[in-house]
Amino acid sequence: MIFTSKPSHLLISAALFALLPSPWALADAAGKGRAIATEIEMRDRGFLDSSAEVEMILTNNTGNETLRKLAFKRLENQDGGDKSLISFNFPADIKGTALLTHPQPNASDEQWLYLPSLNRVKRISSRNKSGAFVGSEFSFEDMTDKVVDDFTYQYIDTAPCLEANNTLGNEAICDIVDRFPVDKQSGYTKQRVWVDQAHRRIVRIDFYDRKQAHLKTMLAKAFTLFDNQYWRPMNVEMTNWLTQRKTRLVYSSIAFKQGLSDNELNRRALQRGGR
Repeated sequence: MIFTSKPSHLLISAALFALLPSPWALADAAGKGRAIATEIEMRDRGFLDSSAEVEMILTNNTGNETLRKLAFKRLENQDGGDKSLISFNFPADIKGTALLTHPQPNASDEQWLYLPSLNRVKRISSRNKSGAFVGSEFSFEDMTDKVVDDFTYQYIDTAPCLEANNTLGNEAICDIVDRFPVDKQSGYTKQRVWVDQAHRRIVRIDFYDRKQAHLKTMLAKAFTLFDNQYWRPMNVEMTNWLTQRKTRLVYSSIAFKQGLSDNELNRRALQRGGR
């Protein structure tokens, strides 16, 4: 009897192919990731509008801190993609600076920055959205409201939330989902999102830049339940691993259903410094 053996390179190729996930498994992971994103979005529906007072604390790589104070307004869009207006009121050199964001379905979001020192409204181009927002570790892109269709998804795993964010309880379990921006002008190739299973709150996001390097991490802390329905983190921290700088957003108050209108989140309101 004559035995023949396959060439070694064919055996290696077959072994590697066997390790790859099947197309059905990839499709299932994509569907599961999208389903989690959809649940997050649906749980946040119906708040109508919100306003908040926030301190922004910038920490450089030597530990020195700079304090800024701002107000935040958000107007719900039932079709997804909420309008927002951020206006600074402290310190004096930045007072009146304001950022207006109008999300656009199936297109790059529209953003305008008002600079009171120049009495000028500057439109943020889609190519510049990865730039730093007023010197912080948040980019202009980070300040836009995200909807399900802004990304494609891949479910990764389940793990204790403490592995991602040590401010959560010992019993909290998180789903880990990778999301990939659809917008080709995005400054990110991937965002790894940790979502707690109990309340579908995003507790951590790892941001990967265009070189696919881990650039930043956002942690959401001190969650508070409003109106028996809406969870909000009262402390949001963004760390830039490249610069070793950090920016914290500390909320002193959040109010819902204040009767905000489109007239309070347009370009005229922007030039009034958000007032």
